[in-house]
Amino acid sequence: MRFLVVGASGLIGGAVVEFLRPSGHSVLGTYNNHAAQGLTKLDIRDRRETIKIAMDFCPDIIVDATAMADVDRCEKERNLCYIVNVLGTSHLIDAAKATRAKLVFFSSDYIFDGESGPYSEDASPHPINFYGACKMEAENRILGTLKDFIIIRTTVVYGWEVQGKNFVVRLIETLKRGERTEVPLDQVGSPTYASNIPEALLNLISKGEMGIFNVVGPELMDRYTFARLTAEIFDLPKKLVIPTTTAALGKAAARPLHAGLKIDKLSSVTQVRMLNPEEGLRRMRASKRNPT
Repeated sequence: MRFLVVGASGLIGGAVVEFLRPSGHSVLGTYNNHAAQGLTKLDIRDRRETIKIAMDFCPDIIVDATAMADVDRCEKERNLCYIVNVLGTSHLIDAAKATRAKLVFFSSDYIFDGESGPYSEDASPHPINFYGACKMEAENRILGTLKDFIIIRTTVVYGWEVQGKNFVVRLIETLKRGERTEVPLDQVGSPTYASNIPEALLNLISKGEMGIFNVVGPELMDRYTFARLTAEIFDLPKKLVIPTTTAALGKAAARPLHAGLKIDKLSSVTQVRMLNPEEGLRRMRASKRNPT
């Protein structure tokens, strides 16, 4: 198959490209702000450019793994967040229609309010920050326009990445410098090892599945416990991980506190085993991409 992976310089997009290329599929990966070897420049805010790249490559699958995902920045820069996370997705919807490709879109548990997680695929969205609202609108545009699509909801995704933006990588670097870091006790989610996601994705595609699927690790865990587990596995000082509350951190965007996602639907249609936090962190440490 031919895969157009948009946002291939990011954590999830990079993991998808790394998984697909050795398997014999034809892959075109794109980047916007962070150039990487073997990737093509694409700004999904430009509808004409987006459709042209898709038409030139003629993909069977378009993977939308790009996003403005800094939720606090999204809260402050709402216009840019909307352009990237909603209009950009709309341009990829148009590209999928033009090429008759299946669209794979990565969404988030931030479309929920965090009052009653973990959530199944049929739970009613109720975002409490602007990032979540944009993800919900992007989902709705896909649901209202396309027939052949997969929406993958995931959360607390971690692993080695060029940009080093995810929670675990930033935590490791902070602890290596001997710096204390405050981590909330009251944010509960489903930590998900990035390299686990592409296997589930390809399995869903190969089975001809369509619709919404949660693809996350199987275990709920609060951020503080997850941070201490990371410190333990990477032999870093746990005493530098300081418990706090989300409210005390004073962030611009509200967080869904008791969130996370259920994977019963994924487990019913695939044999892919999603890794729990300890397994994923140990796999990450053993990875050849470990920079230490």
